[in-house]
This record gives sequence, C-alpha cells and structure tokens, in this order.
Amino acid sequence: MPTIFRKIRKALLSQNRFSKYLFYAIGEIILVVIGILLALQINTWNQEKNNKNEEQFYLNKLQVNLVQDTVYLSNRMRQLNFTLDSLTSLEVLLRDKKLKEFTNENMFRSLIGLFRFQPQTSTFDNLISTGKLELISNQSIVDSLFNYYNDLNNYTNQQLAADETYTRQTIGPKLLEIEGGIFKGSKSSMSKDEEIFILNAIDLKRFLINGILFYYQNTLIRNRTIHQMISSEIKPKLD
Repeated sequence: MPTIFRKIRKALLSQNRFSKYLFYAIGEIILVVIGILLALQINTWNQEKNNKNEEQFYLNKLQVNLVQDTVYLSNRMRQLNFTLDSLTSLEVLLRDKKLKEFTNENMFRSLIGLFRFQPQTSTFDNLISTGKLELISNQSIVDSLFNYYNDLNNYTNQQLAADETYTRQTIGPKLLEIEGGIFKGSKSSMSKDEEIFILNAIDLKRFLINGILFYYQNTLIRNRTIHQMISSEIKPKLD
C-alpha cells in the first residue's frame, strides 16, 4: 500500500507541475499578444499623428496657393474695370463729330487686351498625383477644391477663349489696317466702315469683359470661402 500512495503522490505532483507550466505558458502567450497589440496600437497612433502633420502641411500649402490666386484675380479685375472705362472713353471720342485726332494713344489698347488667369494648382495636383488627397479629412474642402478648379477650366476659360479668339482673329487684324497704327490711329483718316467696326468691336469687347468679370468675381468668392474652410482646420503652431 505505501507503494501505491507514493505512485499516486508522484502522479499528483507531476500533474501539478504540468498545470503550473501550462499556466506559465498561457501567461507568456497572453503577455506576447498584449505586447503585439500594444505595439500595433502605438504604430497606429504614430501613423495617425504623421497623417495629421502631413494634412496640416498640405492645408497650409493649399492656403498659400489660394492667396496667390486671390492676388492675381484682384489685379486682373482691376485691369478689366480699367479696360471698361477705357472702352467707354474710346466710344465717346469716336462719337464726337468735332474730334479729328485722338489725344490718347493708349485708347486702342483697350480693344486688344487679354486677361487670362492661370490658377496655382501645384499643391492640389501633387495631392492627386501622389494619392494623398485622402489625407484631407474634411470632405467638404476636397469637394470645394474640385468645383473651384473644374469651373475655372470649364466655364471661365471658355469665356476667356472666346475673348482671345475674337481679339486675335478679328479685332487685331482690322486695327492693323487703320492708318497710323493701332496706338496712334487718326480719326480723320478713318472710313465710316472702320468707325462702325470699332464701335461694334467696343460693344462686343465690353460684353465679353463683363462676362469674364462675372466669372472672376464668383471665383474670388469661392476662393475666399475655401480659404475660410481650410483656416478652420489648421491648428495654430505652438512655440
């Protein structure tokens, strides 16, 4: 009987050691899994932080491009308004029956001016080409940028192209035929048909310029709206 007890006791001790080892093994596995999960979470946090920093970088770059557009658009609009005033002055002179010579040699410049606007798309193009547009978390900003640039390409540029085509193919060649040149044309040497042509050209040029102004004003409004949207997403830099 003592031998049987010893065997039973030995078996129990072996089972306890196995259970102890199994417990330790399970504990180690759990610790490894926790370590892996923690490492993955830290990596995720770091990646999110990097994405946020990169998003802030691109938002700031987009703002710079929009500000550049604002400056250029504002200058173009001033030029357009000045041209409209010059066209009105030229029309008044042409309709003045007593006037023989033009006193302002720049009058005809208003008929041949072109006012194309090239938006600054470098940052937006880079976001698209690199596949990083998804870094911009505010989808409204992304949609607004697409609309901003697409409308410039589809509508504003069509109006500009119409003005350029008419100016280069119709107005320019006709003005070159006027005696004295396009900057020092003499009213007394103009034929009636030439005066009528210039008056009609003034009307159409004014119509085209007003169309360009309309699109530029809308573009400027959209520009400032997007700028405000981006400003609300940019975090202030801490010293």
